[in-house]
Amino acid sequence: MFKNIITTAVLAFTILTSTVAYSGAGHSHSSSVQPTNEQVISKAFQELIIIVDKSELVEGKTLDRSWKEVTNKKMHNKSLRHYIISFTQAQDKETLYILLNNQGTYLGANFNGAFEEF
Repeated sequence: MFKNIITTAVLAFTILTSTVAYSGAGHSHSSSVQPTNEQVISKAFQELIIIVDKSELVEGKTLDRSWKEVTNKKMHNKSLRHYIISFTQAQDKETLYILLNNQGTYLGANFNGAFEEF
């Protein structure tokens, strides 16, 4: 009987200890490291290249190849959940905005920089 009580207590302690240890394992310190503006801009530029290469429509318009040569790239707005990156094309004086979430997933693009999710 006493042996069963000790075994149960040790088992309960082991489960409790491993549960507490495991719950802390899910918090990666690397996830709290924010990417630099340059990294986010680079990711958005990759998305811009995909939009051009696949001839995807942005507000009903297909972007021509000149968008792949855009040099005016900047972080337009950022929050904990989203990034908006702007690309200004000098020849047409047009600005494209790309919305990414904080994991770098492409969420959309437009020419006014206003996104419902943001």
